[in-house]
Amino acid sequence: MNQFRSEEKEKRGSDSRDREAAGANLGGIVATLSILVMFTATAMVATATEPPTPFHVYGWVKYSNGTAVLDPNVNITNRNTGENYTVETNASYNYYQVITSSCNVSEGDVLYFNVSDDGNSTNRTVTVTLENMTDGGLFEQNLTIQLPQLGICGDVDGSGKVGMADYFLLVDYIAEVPGREPENMWAADVDCSGKIGMADYFLLVDYIAEVPGRELNCC
Repeated sequence: MNQFRSEEKEKRGSDSRDREAAGANLGGIVATLSILVMFTATAMVATATEPPTPFHVYGWVKYSNGTAVLDPNVNITNRNTGENYTVETNASYNYYQVITSSCNVSEGDVLYFNVSDDGNSTNRTVTVTLENMTDGGLFEQNLTIQLPQLGICGDVDGSGKVGMADYFLLVDYIAEVPGREPENMWAADVDCSGKIGMADYFLLVDYIAEVPGRELNCC
């Protein structure tokens, strides 16, 4: 009888120790989960309270003949949000800029650029990338307003015809000879690249030499 009571008492003690161990394990699990929840909440708060970063958009505006467009009429709209940004210009310069922040522009936003004068205009769209956001803006977004065709393509000196005089003037201009600038910048860009360089020189000399397939293309 005494042996039975002793075994029963020992069994109750073992069950009690098992319950205590299980309780301790459960308490440890609850404590671990509480710490994880605390860290997650802290990280979420930190992310939510990150300060905005600056975002700068700027560029220059010119006509297709190379003339600067002073105090340009530039509009920039975020097509994702509908926001129309405030564009800063100056009456003495062809420079424009927008100073905003990551509160107003994000990766993937499509920005619509439009610039106009008294009848001519041009536009473009640019999609903001992660790199743009990291760099802090869209830099050197230069805009060119196309003018109606003026003169004869290749008539660099404005003489009314295309010949060797145009070739020599173009060579001197590319070599940066002082005082040797085209009378018609549009006519000098004979390959329609948007800039005047050696490619225009080679095309013009081939055209004057009547090389087949080498036609001038001002635009």
